[in-house]
Order: sequence, then structure tokens, then C-alpha cells
Amino acid sequence: MNVEPPPTAEVLVTAERPGPRLWQVTSGEHTVWILGTQSPLPQKLRWRSAEVEAAIAGADEVLGAYTVSLRMGSQEWQRTSTTLEEDLPRKVYVRWTKMRDRYIDPRIPTDELLPASAAYLLQMSAFEHNGMTSSDEVWRTIYGLARLHDVPIRPQSYEVESPVTKVSKRTAREAGVRCLVQTMDRLDVDMTESRRRAEAWADGDMKMLRQLARSDQSYSETLARSWPFLSDKDVDRLIGQETTRLAAVIERAMIRNRRTFAALPVHMLMKEDGVLSILRAAGHRVEEPVD
Repeated sequence: MNVEPPPTAEVLVTAERPGPRLWQVTSGEHTVWILGTQSPLPQKLRWRSAEVEAAIAGADEVLGAYTVSLRMGSQEWQRTSTTLEEDLPRKVYVRWTKMRDRYIDPRIPTDELLPASAAYLLQMSAFEHNGMTSSDEVWRTIYGLARLHDVPIRPQSYEVESPVTKVSKRTAREAGVRCLVQTMDRLDVDMTESRRRAEAWADGDMKMLRQLARSDQSYSETLARSWPFLSDKDVDRLIGQETTRLAAVIERAMIRNRRTFAALPVHMLMKEDGVLSILRAAGHRVEEPVD
């Protein structure tokens, strides 16, 4: 049965907006300006921030997008099932196929996806269907401004060893299925919240971003805990490890430069036990954008 897609939702954010806000980390005469980024954003969003452009123009260096990849041995985890249909309970699979047909390009193969991969693809496709994009438009703007003002960019890509914890096949399957079910349950709410979050980001509305940041962080961690080769302890350890590493990256930048520009997801900057907490504990001054 063919499922007709709903009309594409109208995106309200189309005009140029005031722009996002900056955090400031200071140590003596050395400063790191941190832009809180947001994804997804409306495809037609045009934002311009004089504050961001001035911070990049006056920087000695721009820290590139922070990315971490997990290195695994070929025998550390092997999938026992061969298709997504085999992974999912019958009712969940039927529901998945209806939502897949509604949102996902039929040219994209989905039969061999892990449940967590299916959840991510479904969410990203639904965003696109509703006029949102999780592409790196913000980073393209940052890199473009850095080139315009002749500011060097320092890449921030790291590879880490996979954890050694053994995860049972049953536990791995249940985590992935749970992630997909939660994604399907929350899809309509996520679309609404994403548009509200994008509007708040473009307007620099810190009060609204703080209200919405918790759900953004919650979904990110749910996705991380759904992968079949990671236990909850592994995820906690990796999050702690990379948060500490990121704080060290910012500290080293303050030593190298008088002025540095960086960008991190808003929900990471608002996390109570996140990178800014580590920098505060180390004696650095952290100034948050005011409401």
C-alpha cells in the first residue's frame, strides 16, 4: 500500500535574523569565543551575526569542527541477523515501514540498517521533509569568514579505541529497537521543538534555548546508548573522556593564542557537568550570553 506523504510544513524562519550568541572563556589576557551551534535549521534560514564575524575577524585561530570516530576490530561485534526486519518485533517493523514510506527516499536502501541507524535516518529524513536541514551550513559560514579574514583553521578530529566491554546480543538488540521506537514516538514533537529551537537560535533567545536544550541532549545520549557494541558504562566513559579532552583543547588554544574562535552544540555548552564546568573548575572565567 502506498502511503501519501503529508504536505510539507511551512517554515517560518526565512528572513535574516539577529543571529546566535557567544560564550566567552577567559584566562588572563587570553580569550576563547565559543559559538553555540544548532542543528537542524530551516533550509531557507539566513543568519548574520556581527558578534560572530567580529570574533572570527579578531581571532588568531579558528578551532575546526570537533569530531570523534570509534575504531573497532573486525571481530569485536558481529551482527547475527541479516535484515532490519529480523531485528524488529513484527508490530514495530510494520510501523517502521509506514514511516519509512512517508519520509525516506525510496532510492535509499534500508533493509540492512541497524535499528539505531534506521532511527537516525528516519529523523533526518523527516527534518528534510519538513523544510529543515542538518547540513553543515553554520560551519560553512564559519570557515568562509575565517578564509575571508585570513584566519587559520586548526582541525579537531580524533579517533579513539573501542571499549572492551562485551554487550550481549539481546541487550544490543533491545537498545537499538528502543531507540527506533522512541524516535517514532517523538517524531512529531521533535519536528515542533526543532523549529522552535531554530527560531530561538536565530534570534539569540537564550531563555528558550535553555528550555529546549535538555530534550536535545537527551536524544543525543539515547542514540549513543543504542549502538550494539556500547554498554551504558562505555557511553558514560566515552562522554567523560571526550568532554575532558575538549576542555584540554580549549585550554591549549588559550595558551597558543590571544584570541580563539570555536563552536560547539548549544546543548553541550548548557550541560551542567560539561566542558564549561571543567574550565570553571580549572580557574578560567566563563561568561554566558545573557537572556
